[in-house]
Amino acid sequence: MWGLEKVSAATPRGRFIVLCLVMGAATLITLLEAAIAGNLTPLVAAFLGWCFVLVYGVVEAGILHRGAGVVAKLTLPSGASTPPVNQHSNIQAMVARGGCREAAEAYRKVIASEPQDVVACEQLTQLALRELKDWELALFALREAEQRSSEPRRRAGYALLAANVYRDNVKDYGRTMVELRRILATYPGVPNADALRAEIEELKAMHFEAPGR
Repeated sequence: MWGLEKVSAATPRGRFIVLCLVMGAATLITLLEAAIAGNLTPLVAAFLGWCFVLVYGVVEAGILHRGAGVVAKLTLPSGASTPPVNQHSNIQAMVARGGCREAAEAYRKVIASEPQDVVACEQLTQLALRELKDWELALFALREAEQRSSEPRRRAGYALLAANVYRDNVKDYGRTMVELRRILATYPGVPNADALRAEIEELKAMHFEAPGR
């Protein structure tokens, strides 16, 4: 026989299960509304909501972040002060309607008015990277997320993501090395620290040593 496992809602797994249940109920309501109104827009919003649930679940499980060309396994526990995702459903609806710039400005206002809101920073990062291709905006959101989180491992994760943006998107290898050195100095317990140091040396050799030397 199958038994039921008691999971606390205060744990990452419990929060993810609760979030799935909420999204499941919201999706059923959305399907009914779409069927009655004959409008596909609510379905798009539901799809985006499930995409975020997937990303949230991966992060809570301990995503394998690639820091400047290396794989650094980071566990990013959620902060207790993080607001629920439903708080920003109206901004997600803007994105579903194609108002990405308006949504970005709305996230900026939330970030300015809610000093403990890390979710807005995370969602603005995703919007900037995937839809707007605005690297500076993504870096702004990641810096805000790093400053707001109280957990060193989570802060290190945001810093590594910023280093990725400098390397892969901005193509600023000098700044990438600066960020990696800052991560190593600020978060001495970061996973794969030796690999990050090796990546710094590789970047230095590839991009800053004169040919023939």
